[in-house]
Amino acid sequence: MNILEFSLLVWIGSLTAGFLGSLTGLGGGVVIVPLLTGVFGVDIRYAVGASLVSVIATSCGAASAYIKEGYT
Repeated sequence: MNILEFSLLVWIGSLTAGFLGSLTGLGGGVVIVPLLTGVFGVDIRYAVGASLVSVIATSCGAASAYIKEGYT
């Protein structure tokens, strides 16, 4: 797999995770963990850790936006 194919797969996987997460209310980890383990061959423990980091980053961004808008 060359860098272009890798980048395209990561981009499509990220868009899919974001779309399904916003559409269904599920976390992006539902898509990210199987993508990392199945397609990229990442160990499940590392995939779960990477998913956790992305969820924390997304949640912090959303929480700061909610606080700024006065929703909390």
